[in-house]
Amino acid sequence: MLNKKFAACLAAAVFVFGGSGVLPVRDSIYSVSASAETSGDFYYESVSGGVAITAYGGAGGKVSIPSKISGKKVVEIADNAFFQCDAVTSVIIPDTVVTIGESAFMECDSMTSVTIPDSVKTIGVCAFSGCTSLKSVKLPKNLQTVAEAAFSDCTALKTVTIQDSAVTFKYEAFMGCTSLKTVTIPKSVVKIEDAAFGFTLADNDAASYTKISGFKIKCYMNSQAYIYAVVNGLSYEALDPETPDIIFDDEDDDTSNEETAPGDVNGDGSVNIVDITVTAAHVKGIKTLSEKRRARADVNGDGKVNISDITLIAAHVKGKRLLKKH
Repeated sequence: MLNKKFAACLAAAVFVFGGSGVLPVRDSIYSVSASAETSGDFYYESVSGGVAITAYGGAGGKVSIPSKISGKKVVEIADNAFFQCDAVTSVIIPDTVVTIGESAFMECDSMTSVTIPDSVKTIGVCAFSGCTSLKSVKLPKNLQTVAEAAFSDCTALKTVTIQDSAVTFKYEAFMGCTSLKTVTIPKSVVKIEDAAFGFTLADNDAASYTKISGFKIKCYMNSQAYIYAVVNGLSYEALDPETPDIIFDDEDDDTSNEETAPGDVNGDGSVNIVDITVTAAHVKGIKTLSEKRRARADVNGDGKVNISDITLIAAHVKGKRLLKKH
């Protein structure tokens, strides 16, 4: 099975370097578009709001990307701009940059540090994947998206600092970061997708996920990080242990004798992501639903709570297909 991370990174690189599916060795500048101009060690192109760095032609070492070129702000590090720049040991990105593109620094395997400014809102697919010497990273406070496999297989990464921001971590964002044993995730995080933290690939033909030994999430009760930890069976430490669990607690929110809507598993009067989460935890065998909640989760009325019920509840939440009483 081709895992999502490899497929996403391969697709991003092949898109730029050709459709053969074989990636080139980075020993010189290549695939620079005809419209690209140069300024010192950098190739660049005009984009909306300024310019984008499209390639690097320097000797490596400590690299400081300029904030302006030809009087225009550098607002983007383009896809594959530093791909496989093995000689680069550190990078400072200026506070004018908003977007770091797909595979922008992928497999810069000598890079030990990178400074990402608070101006950055998007870190693209596989942007830092395979940076095997990277030891720590501080994510920007205005960050909105850490895309698929953005920091995957950064095997030396020990510290990830996540500031208070409404950020989404897409699937496999930090997968394969085997030296990362603890991460503190604030309440502000909007979503954490499959295998974003705490997982690597099992050493088998199925390329299935396996938990990283000793990994723990520090989180707040009822937050997205708490839900992610519980649903995936990961160790966690609650930073506010006196806060009651309103997600997985067996005590029903509905204390009336009135019948609740189909899919309102926890009886709080609405069908939402919480109902999907507690149903998924039950199906995975992580947190068993009470008899009353199981009846509500069995939205197709077949006497079982399984993936079909999760799919139907999710469709209702997304507004694609409303649930009906059975």
